[in-house]
Amino acid sequence: MSNTVVALRRYPVKSMGGEALESVEIDARGLVGDRWYAVEDNEGHFASGKRTRRFRRHDEVFDYTSHTNDDTVLVTGPEGRWQVGDPALDATLSNKMGLPVRI
Repeated sequence: MSNTVVALRRYPVKSMGGEALESVEIDARGLVGDRWYAVEDNEGHFASGKRTRRFRRHDEVFDYTSHTNDDTVLVTGPEGRWQVGDPALDATLSNKMGLPVRI
């Protein structure tokens, strides 16, 4: 049995749209830069499309995409584009989700 890679995708922020790659470094965690960030609420739950003890369903997160740009991660959504760590991004996501969140 042989395996063939037909596409590479990385998701820098969990549950947001990701990026197509031509090549990527692999480490012990998997694809370098994959899911290094997540949208987290004040109770420590992560925004996701599912609801579990660790995750809270926030379908609004699907309106955003993330991609790496040199050593930074950029998030794009209906309201604009921000670098991860920008307080305006956290404020926008908090407003969209109806509760305080941060990346």
